[in-house]
Amino acid sequence: MSTKRRVLTLEEKINVVNIYNEQKLSARELSKRCNIGKTAAAEIVKKRNELLDQWRSNDCKSKKRNFLTPTGTTIDKCCFEWFIKARNKGIPLSGPIIQSKAKEIANNIGYKDFSASSGWLEKFRRRHNIAFKSISGEASSVNPIDVESFLSKLPMLLKDYSPRNIFNADETGLFFRALPNKTLTLKNEKCIGGKLSKERLTILHCVNLAGEKEKLLVIGKTKKPRAFKNINVSDLPVFWRSNKKAWMTCTIMEEWLKNFDRKMGKERRKILLFLDNACSHPKDICLTNIQLIFLPPNCTSVVQPLDQGIIKNFKTFYRAIVVKKLLSEIESVEKAEVLTKNINVLDAIYYIKTAWQRVKEETVRNCFHKAGFRQESVEETTENVIFSAEDDIPLAVLQEMWRNARTIGYRNEEVEDFINIDTDLMIEEIDENIPIYNVGEADQSSGESDEDPVENEDIPKNYSQANGILKTLKGFAKNKGDSKAVEMLSELELHFQNQVSRTNIRQTSLFDYFSAT
Repeated sequence: MSTKRRVLTLEEKINVVNIYNEQKLSARELSKRCNIGKTAAAEIVKKRNELLDQWRSNDCKSKKRNFLTPTGTTIDKCCFEWFIKARNKGIPLSGPIIQSKAKEIANNIGYKDFSASSGWLEKFRRRHNIAFKSISGEASSVNPIDVESFLSKLPMLLKDYSPRNIFNADETGLFFRALPNKTLTLKNEKCIGGKLSKERLTILHCVNLAGEKEKLLVIGKTKKPRAFKNINVSDLPVFWRSNKKAWMTCTIMEEWLKNFDRKMGKERRKILLFLDNACSHPKDICLTNIQLIFLPPNCTSVVQPLDQGIIKNFKTFYRAIVVKKLLSEIESVEKAEVLTKNINVLDAIYYIKTAWQRVKEETVRNCFHKAGFRQESVEETTENVIFSAEDDIPLAVLQEMWRNARTIGYRNEEVEDFINIDTDLMIEEIDENIPIYNVGEADQSSGESDEDPVENEDIPKNYSQANGILKTLKGFAKNKGDSKAVEMLSELELHFQNQVSRTNIRQTSLFDYFSAT
């Protein structure tokens, strides 16, 4: 007696794929093991990569078949991409709005018989695992159904990867010259062109579950600011890219992904990289060593590790450095705003590097755990501990920052706003009506703008002059009993002496060459 044919859901098919990948059973053995037909087993094995891609792309777990025609697939894909862009802008969407957009897409591709019925809307919602709450609810609200669905898939996604090979990358904007008393004018500022765009940078952070941090990518306004004069950009402690708005673009992100892919290849590693659904993150890029997983839309505040406190830690350390600089030099200027102009892009890059170094590995791991990234095989000692980002900022750093800010006249609430000033800063182009500027289209000026302060004419012209200044500084440090400063200045003095020695050797060799001829 033949058994009744059963249509499997996507989740059930993935379970079959996992059994096949782990045990390498034949189609006959797989059909017996999973109680399905031999033909169905063979078809699932044949399409296993396609099924896994659907699973990773947040498709509905209960999805069974795809009955869409090629034209229907095009409408569905374009409409979902538009939906993601709208949700990234925080625009609440209703069912009729989505149906209207689908009709518009159908008309644009010449398909006149498409009706975008209520049935189509319901199937569209199920295909892409979109809850009605996320369509008609309040803008920027996190949908718990989407979060739960993603977290239920997570263990299966992570199981074949070690903590070192599970990554998350995300961008953040940084007002690198901001002061506490400018918070009210800059907070929530979208910064689309104009003067403020010269005060900002966009930074791409990348971390893994083991707590390791990758070298930062920093995007500025000009290809080579005035502060980079005589500096080899490749020697900077970050990757530097530029465009007119200091935003992330598809071109820059694609370049970074390919470079990261090559790096993983050299280390013979296969990794998972979790990204949000930002418009600047390419969806169809071909990578050899990186498997991209896109987080569900409008859920990153809950499920993205970098958003659980890593970026806030970084910004707290950066602001602490800026406040300390302000306090140390406040007596030399009449207004604090004048002093901030002395923070050029090169200064900011080294502050950024220092702040990133101060974020602890433990903080990174805790933020992954808080976002739900746990592996059953790994013993967790913090299972029942509620993690807070502020807990991983050293108390001494916070105390010093509050004390320094009060010294120069800022209230406590101003300092708190100061830390979070650029939390919602726009970091990419998401309006289709505004052109995106790629690296090649960046402002090619030499940086002759008000972005960087004019160089001080008293800067030493050679290493010998610099050594003279170092001796004076060492004398000052000795008189103050600052042994750490003496040690650091001594190391810098040795570095300068080595540079002078190398220059002399090159000059001597050149002189000998011409003398011999």
